[in-house]
Amino acid sequence: MVAKLSLSGSLSGAKCASPTTQSNVVSYLREAILAGELLPGTRLVQSELAAALKVSVTPVREALWELNSQGLIDLDAFRGAVVHVPTLAELEDIFEVRTALLPSSIRRGVAHITPEQIQRATSVLDQMEAEHDPTCWIALNRDFHTQLYGAHPNQHLQSVLERLSDIATIYINLSFSQNITQRDDSEQEHREILAAFKTQDVDRAIALSLDHINSTLNAARSVLNTSEI
Repeated sequence: MVAKLSLSGSLSGAKCASPTTQSNVVSYLREAILAGELLPGTRLVQSELAAALKVSVTPVREALWELNSQGLIDLDAFRGAVVHVPTLAELEDIFEVRTALLPSSIRRGVAHITPEQIQRATSVLDQMEAEHDPTCWIALNRDFHTQLYGAHPNQHLQSVLERLSDIATIYINLSFSQNITQRDDSEQEHREILAAFKTQDVDRAIALSLDHINSTLNAARSVLNTSEI
């Protein structure tokens, strides 16, 4: 059954963006979806969103179309806008593509990463380990990976991986919901990946990164196999 958005609670934690324009509405809703505050299957009513975000319906409608193109919202002629519901088949497809593309991105990233980017990734990881708010932790997690895997001039490769990473974040939320130690495990894996980038150990960086996303894959696969979304 499709859930209807509860504006009093679902959006209250998405505090890393302030909606004033279409782009900010996109950022605001995207953040809430990726943080797991807007759950899969949640119905997004344009008039209610506009009232809650204090904008007109037009930027909300345009934002929903953009989020649909990003794979985060499904648009249906009868149901309207609904937060994308993950499936096992999609999970397998996404991680198959990520596994194929990530080694190429890492090779380029290790070759091009600067000391400033290493420092930025280190700072982000420090913030993640101290962060208790899940919304901002998810944002920091994406930032950390972008600093490393996006440290190269191939913007097309980076763009594809970032889109896949956003959709994969829905599955990360699923895996975290079933494994209370996974966040700690993830942060330790991040430390090891960062160390490999610092020493420019390409093979180790690739192996650790693939193990990292495979642990998420296995956890999310387990959730989808044993529960209904």
